[in-house]
Amino acid sequence: MTLGTFGSWSPILKHGAALTGFALATLVLISPVGISGDVVPVVVADALVLAAAVFAIALPRTSLSPRWEIAIPLVTFVAVALLRTATGGQISPFGALIIIPVIWIASEQGVRHILIAVAGVLMIVALPFLVGIASVAVASDLVRLIFTPAVFAIAAVLINQIARVQHDRLLRVQQLVDERDQLVASLEQSTREAHRQKEQSLEANRLRDSVWDAITGHAIIGTDLDGRVNVWNRGAVSLLGYTSAEAIGRLAIADIHRPDAADETDDAGGGRLVGGAEATELRDWTYARKDGSEFPAHVSVSERFDEDGRSAGFIFVATDETEATELQRLKDEFTSLISHELRTPLSSILGYVELLRPEDEFDDPMTGQQLKYLDVVDRNARRLLQLVGDLLFTAQVGAGRFTIERVPTSITALVRAAADTAAPTAENGHVALDVVTPEKDVVVTVDPLRIGQALDNLLSNAVKFTPRGGAVTLTLESGPEETRVIVQDTGIGIPADELDRLAERFFRASTASQHAVKGVGLGLTITKAIATAHDGRIEIASTVGVGTTFTLVLPGASAAA
Repeated sequence: MTLGTFGSWSPILKHGAALTGFALATLVLISPVGISGDVVPVVVADALVLAAAVFAIALPRTSLSPRWEIAIPLVTFVAVALLRTATGGQISPFGALIIIPVIWIASEQGVRHILIAVAGVLMIVALPFLVGIASVAVASDLVRLIFTPAVFAIAAVLINQIARVQHDRLLRVQQLVDERDQLVASLEQSTREAHRQKEQSLEANRLRDSVWDAITGHAIIGTDLDGRVNVWNRGAVSLLGYTSAEAIGRLAIADIHRPDAADETDDAGGGRLVGGAEATELRDWTYARKDGSEFPAHVSVSERFDEDGRSAGFIFVATDETEATELQRLKDEFTSLISHELRTPLSSILGYVELLRPEDEFDDPMTGQQLKYLDVVDRNARRLLQLVGDLLFTAQVGAGRFTIERVPTSITALVRAAADTAAPTAENGHVALDVVTPEKDVVVTVDPLRIGQALDNLLSNAVKFTPRGGAVTLTLESGPEETRVIVQDTGIGIPADELDRLAERFFRASTASQHAVKGVGLGLTITKAIATAHDGRIEIASTVGVGTTFTLVLPGASAAA
């Protein structure tokens, strides 16, 4: 049953009007006023009203549908009809009680409730005539018989329409209340979320400030697009001597570099980077302190953006490399010193080995076993001499004394020479060696000695790290702007996280150690230095258990007929 004019009133509360009306009628009948009536119908009417009250109380506590509520006003109709008939019919003073069930039923939604209310009125009006208490004696009786139901029918229509409007208003109000509650709940949730985010932001700010204050070994400097300083941490204060007040808004990034590095600084911090650098760059610069002293700094430079994604400036993170530079210098000096000290006795050893060898087959003071021992001495001495040469070379690279002499050189010939050198080792290791070169000779202006050394390193590594039954392919490719020498093997491979460290001195891949492959970790360091000196580069791709590809890229190329 839908809500009517009474809204969410309980059935007993709606029935209260009928209970009150019948209680008053009963008091009138038993009073000395003098209104007489048939006792039995009156008692039955009162009993029906009381029974309806009991049903109204019990209905919400049962499993019956709320639609059964309409039975209460219908019973009230019957009770009113009995009371009216028992107290004079047409002349009964209690006929006004008809309005109580009419309002209840007519206030419910739907035309059928209007019809039910009108039917109830007709029953009440017609009952006295049906039981013979009243008759149509004059024209007024007929008019009363017709006019009374008609008036109540009109009233039922009006009540139903008013109830419908009221019902719609109640639904709208309820909808607005629900929307308000949802909005309030949403606002409360948003408030809680904003409070939580505020707490998280405060905590993040506290953590950032703690971390920011704790960074004293690194100078973190922020600049705008013009290179003007707008961020200066405690590490910058410690390393450079300027306070935040002295630096922010007053210094430019170029002010803390030594004068002869200004051009380099402008390119990195005010020109090229301002022009749109995206990736982080690592640079080795010399920084100048407030007191004029200088120190080498390893600097990470990255672009920073505002909340709209537009470039807002740059962040420079600098580390004082004074101790590291001094340590590296000492290491290079030690390496150079030891290498020089070893080269002389090794050369002497090799010289005396040659003197000990018999000059012809008739001059043979040594036995075959002794000659074998002499070969071992010679082989190991030459290996040590090669290692000393490599150490000297890396020391020269580290000290900046490495030079090359470029001449037009046939890269094709260098590739084939490297293959010829590696062929015996490949054959002994049962590794297939293939060489692929263009039909025309490829000529590039390079240092033939150094490029040959680089190719020997790459090819010997490929053969060394390829198991028996594997293959190594040496390919020469020539383009209009660069020449590429590709060394591809089917060897043990290198883990991806170690590829960037292969050019470090004395570094060896974990797979090399696991397979007990001999080496000291200098070959790729030398090869990279040679490539860099020629304005070229080394490209590496590898998959563990599948193989490795090293590519030596050199700028420029020409093909001879």
